[in-house]
Amino acid sequence: MNVKQDWDLHCHSQFSDGKLSCPDLFNLAVEREIKHLVLTDHDTAAGYRAAIDNNWVPNSLKLHPGAELSCVWKGRSIHVVALGIDVQCEGWLAVEQAYIERREKRFERILFVLRRAGFECDEARIRQIAEPGPPARPQIAQYLVETDQVKSTAHAFKKWLGRGTVGDVKSQWPELDETVKTITQFGGLAVIAHPHRYNLTWTKCKEMLDDFNAAGGEGIEASCVGMNPNMRKFLIEQAQQRGMYISGGSDFHSPNTSWLKLGYFPQWPRPAKLAKDWLLANSQLQGT
Repeated sequence: MNVKQDWDLHCHSQFSDGKLSCPDLFNLAVEREIKHLVLTDHDTAAGYRAAIDNNWVPNSLKLHPGAELSCVWKGRSIHVVALGIDVQCEGWLAVEQAYIERREKRFERILFVLRRAGFECDEARIRQIAEPGPPARPQIAQYLVETDQVKSTAHAFKKWLGRGTVGDVKSQWPELDETVKTITQFGGLAVIAHPHRYNLTWTKCKEMLDDFNAAGGEGIEASCVGMNPNMRKFLIEQAQQRGMYISGGSDFHSPNTSWLKLGYFPQWPRPAKLAKDWLLANSQLQGT
């Protein structure tokens, strides 16, 4: 059961595929009485930097740096949440730039295959829809609906942009172990995001966690919306056996998605090592 929390360690803004601007996201967090928020946009912490530079963060809210990084494990797309990374240093900015270049190549390829399939694609308009974030499939889908070329975004993904369709263009994401090492290199805690979404057997999930842990990964998202209780119990046990941290969050993207509400997700398990405790201690250590 999802409950109201005063921490949320996984959410998105317009700097990736979220619907809200950072100021609107932070105001919603305050409205929900959230005290600590980690902005985990896909492959970028640009929203966090903009928020700090422009004083967008309300006084009652503590914003922590983060990102949700794309990677590959045994040919399967996996996401790893990076908590508490140094997102201001030149090394990290170079990591983000590499992701931008990968996303640009993917975006251009998707436009190519859609045009070949008969769609009209105005690249400038799609980029405008995506601002301030990078253009990707959600913005392409929105554009196709806007121009009456498909009935809905759901239809766009089912027929043209989802897995197994012509628009299912793979990106050359880094390997899981490389991604984990990148996160730890810049002072962060690496957390496997929403493990229940990868359609892995429990045996395969253990194998993934073994490789993740061996590379330096120390966290598992087990307090996730929509996770089967048996799966959640299994992941908590796996974390405890390995001495790993348990993390969680709403994975909020839009106020229109009623089942993913900012600040609402399953209760933190106790007793357990919690990622929010690591993040708080790390922030105090850095004096931020």
